[in-house]
Amino acid sequence: MPLALLHGFLSFLLLAGLSHKALAQELVTKLEVSPLANQLRPFSEPAEITVYLTNADGSPIENAWVQIYVDAPKSRRFFSTDFPIVEGTRLLDMRLPIRDGKAQWQYLFPIRGQYRISVEALTSNNQKSTAALEITVKEKEWKWFLLGVFTLGLFLSGFVAGRIFTHSSTVSNRKVLLCFMVSMLHIGIYTVKAFTQDVKSDVGPARLEIDAAPVGKLSQVRWYRVGPPLGDDPVDLSLKFTHLETGKTVFAIEKLIVAKEFSMRFQFTDGDEYRIEAMAYPKSGQPIRSERTVSITGIEPPAIAAIPALAFFVFVIACGLWAGRRSRSRQH
Repeated sequence: MPLALLHGFLSFLLLAGLSHKALAQELVTKLEVSPLANQLRPFSEPAEITVYLTNADGSPIENAWVQIYVDAPKSRRFFSTDFPIVEGTRLLDMRLPIRDGKAQWQYLFPIRGQYRISVEALTSNNQKSTAALEITVKEKEWKWFLLGVFTLGLFLSGFVAGRIFTHSSTVSNRKVLLCFMVSMLHIGIYTVKAFTQDVKSDVGPARLEIDAAPVGKLSQVRWYRVGPPLGDDPVDLSLKFTHLETGKTVFAIEKLIVAKEFSMRFQFTDGDEYRIEAMAYPKSGQPIRSERTVSITGIEPPAIAAIPALAFFVFVIACGLWAGRRSRSRQH
């Protein structure tokens, strides 16, 4: 009996040790966005996104990679985000090394809506872990105010037109009213730019290549070394994408460990010029700077994308016409 108890006790200790070891080897992946999502606004200031990769006991993972995807909000049934070509597309696709248990970058969310950030982690001993985060970026408050003022203006225009043309049977007045309605249909038509042009920079010990793609598709961005000043040792690479018209940073990453080259896919979401800067910091010697400029110019989105908003505006005008006619009729 005592021998059986001893055997059972030893078995329990063995199982507890194995369970603790398995628990310690379990990967934990966590995503954080700063500032909080309720403070973010489209095309305002870049957010800092961090991926944490740790063991179950909280100790950081070192030898690992994370594959990162950022997907744009899906299209809505009613009001567009003003960038219908971007809606529902992939905005970012890149692979980053884990450093001190985390990977970090800055990204400027271009439109309002719910984004999805997905992460797939892989360690040197083939352990895998996944995580996903959905964040909702709200529209800027002043835009809703302008929409309210514009809607009120349409209603008042319809109201005034309803009063003017009530009890008028002349053909000319009817034609004027028809022209007024048709002109209102053109309100809200917009353009999204999509043709890209890559402007090359001088060739140095490192090169920065951008295979520019239209709006709605991912552009390939690639940095690689070509000259001896950088040597064969890994370098710290910093990248920065700047929207030239506004001066806003749309993407940035600091001190990324790169051996030979780094590539990623990034979507430029509007028709404008962007400057892409790369700074390589070798262990010895001066930093190496590379720069490219991408210019994006335009095509129009499908006309169907504007139909819901135009239908709403026409409805508001129609309500104003009805109210104007009704108020005029009560006076007679």
